[in-house]
Amino acid sequence: MTTAEAAVDIVAVIPEPAPTPPLELVPDLPVTPITEIGLAITNALVDAWNAIRARHSDVPEAVITMATGGRESAVKLAHFSRNRWKAVDGDATHHEVFVTAESLLRGAVEAMETLVHEATHGVNVVRGVDDCSVSQYHNKSFKAVALELGMEYTKTVDPRDKKKYGFAFPVLGDEAKEAYADQIAALDKAIQATRVPAYIPVSTGGGGKGKTTTGTTELDDADGEEKPPRPEKEDRNYVKATCQCSPPATIRVSPKTLAKKKIMCGDCKEDFTTPEIVVAREMKKEWEEAAAGGSPATPPAE
Repeated sequence: MTTAEAAVDIVAVIPEPAPTPPLELVPDLPVTPITEIGLAITNALVDAWNAIRARHSDVPEAVITMATGGRESAVKLAHFSRNRWKAVDGDATHHEVFVTAESLLRGAVEAMETLVHEATHGVNVVRGVDDCSVSQYHNKSFKAVALELGMEYTKTVDPRDKKKYGFAFPVLGDEAKEAYADQIAALDKAIQATRVPAYIPVSTGGGGKGKTTTGTTELDDADGEEKPPRPEKEDRNYVKATCQCSPPATIRVSPKTLAKKKIMCGDCKEDFTTPEIVVAREMKKEWEEAAAGGSPATPPAE
């Protein structure tokens, strides 16, 4: 037998293919850490403001802040305040855009809408145009710039609010929503929690004959837990408290209630007070000023 005849054929054996592994779900990306929720929202607001400035050159730079507005959060969504910040070095001042944390409950589109609203005020500040009164009546100058920035007046407004606040209720138009789609999506992603309001708006019969004004009252507990009734007897000796409006609104309130809680007027944003409280505060101020230069007497109780 020759060597060739003795050779053994070598056959390559191809193994059976391994079964396809089951597909695994891609885990969700980690949510923003709780300690960074406020930072993420503020960053999204800053990016949104910069996007507005990129489209409208007259919108000024501003310090963007987000926190609770306290009692004002019940009656205000945000504000634009000129020259509210001052540089540590030098005399430069900066405008402020403040968004209340409670207003974020309305959603990302409305948050963007609020920023464009405040940008409207910013443009008028840059142009030297007065667009809003102390009592928050938004005039035709505000309306003109709001339309320029992509807002529309399609929202149904209560006639009383329209008479009181004028053109203060524009909404974001469809074209503007499309232009700011990325910023709205970023806001929606960032708003992973909203602040529970600590105050609710209340109406009083002040402000003149036939008028009402809106103030705020503090909630007993933010968690809404029902508490047993207090055994304390109600004080029926009501006093008249006034705000700083002209003419001032007047409410009748228990002195004990007024001492425990501050009640804010929704128009002038000042607390309702009595003459006795004003005198006490002035006396305390005089005592504090005197304290800086000598040994004052016992301070009066506020």
